[in-house]
Amino acid sequence: MTTAPVVELESVAKVYPGPPPVRAVDGVDLAVAAGELVAVVGPSGSGKSTLLHLMGGLDRPTAGAVRIEGQDIARLPDRRLAALRAHRIGFVFQDFFLLDGVTALDNVAQGLLYRRVPARVRRERARTVLTRVGLGSRLGHVPAQLSGGERQRVAIARALVGEPAFVLADEPTGNLDTASSDAIVALLGELNGAGATIVVITHDLEVASRFPRRVEMRDGRITAGAAR
Repeated sequence: MTTAPVVELESVAKVYPGPPPVRAVDGVDLAVAAGELVAVVGPSGSGKSTLLHLMGGLDRPTAGAVRIEGQDIARLPDRRLAALRAHRIGFVFQDFFLLDGVTALDNVAQGLLYRRVPARVRRERARTVLTRVGLGSRLGHVPAQLSGGERQRVAIARALVGEPAFVLADEPTGNLDTASSDAIVALLGELNGAGATIVVITHDLEVASRFPRRVEMRDGRITAGAAR
């Protein structure tokens, strides 16, 4: 039996008004199945970040359908779409977006803040996932006391703490040195091996080459890797 994709795009376009109008995504078809680890790679301006926003329900398509676990986001009211993002999608960004002066433990626990989970349970889950990403000894450190690679691990833990259907990572190695970048790529592979579904947006061909599936974009279109 074939399971439905966790996220699926069908003839998706995103056009920003001009003049002239900008067609950032142009007729994209893409499906990601549960358990996949996918790199979406392309140069600056190729449309990959816009694609991430559409896949994550951060923006709605101008045309076509984006389905997250079978739900067409264009048909969802804002409140239900926000709930879908909060509960079913984990986000990791290049700039970490951690709270200054707040410990790694509480930065990750914040990922459960709007789920009505008691504070004690939030912190227990945060501790578990931080240990899972190799930061069990750094729970009480604030971002200024962590390296760039460690801060990105905290951000990844925050994305995972709610057990989302999939994680979207936007240039997760973009601000890291080579050693830290290699460690994050290896960590994403390990997390995927344990069952996490992850889509990584990157401009780095070397990083993309290390993932089992590579989707290539240029000028808003997918040029390779759409079919699985």
